[in-house]
Amino acid sequence: MKRHLSLQPLSDDHHRALVLARHLRRSSATDAAEIESLAREVRHEFEVDLERHFCAEEDRLLPILAKRGAAELAERAADDHARLRSLVRGPWRQDTALDIGTLLEKHVRFEERVLFPEAESLLSEDELAAVPNAPSAP
Repeated sequence: MKRHLSLQPLSDDHHRALVLARHLRRSSATDAAEIESLAREVRHEFEVDLERHFCAEEDRLLPILAKRGAAELAERAADDHARLRSLVRGPWRQDTALDIGTLLEKHVRFEERVLFPEAESLLSEDELAAVPNAPSAP
């Protein structure tokens, strides 16, 4: 699907997130050392890429969507971000990778299929142009 130019960087991030989600859903880590190693890998990926992505959406895209009548969609995206942060930063068990991978995939699909199309239909060119200018770190 062709994205508005201003949303393309966020959409590109989604591809990387889907690769991570697939990796997590297929993880066979079962012992404590494997699980801890996977947790370190994912926490690093989260801090390097996903947190920046979440902040960009939360700082620029979600507030303007909420003001323009899509508050429920913006709230769902923010709630997903909070749940993902909690899972990634919390204690890891054998099923944590699957839980994160499943939620991350659902979240990306929601944003690509629902949230971004709504943004493209509701927001003006100026509002969309402001989206990629969000801060890159928390």
